[in-house]
Amino acid sequence: MSVPVKRHTYALAVRGDSMVSEAGDSFPPGSIIVVEPELAAVPGDYVIALSGDGATTFKQLVKDGGDLYLKPLNARYPIKPLDGARVVGVVREFSKRFR
Repeated sequence: MSVPVKRHTYALAVRGDSMVSEAGDSFPPGSIIVVEPELAAVPGDYVIALSGDGATTFKQLVKDGGDLYLKPLNARYPIKPLDGARVVGVVREFSKRFR
């Protein structure tokens, strides 16, 4: 890992293909992402968001006008408004495990 680790930094394994893009930016299933919950998210960041019902998702935070959205990199999935969800971490680094 090449980013500084703070007290609450954690790692997650990516599941599913919503963050797999044909354009080059890609987080394939099995990728390990390092998440910093103490970092303030800004549009363009890759984030972990927690919905009101307790479900989490990994998406890119984007802004259109004054509204924030969670955008998957895979065009087959819809962009969703941030609405009642809240960002609980910013992705700082990722790596791909092959075995």
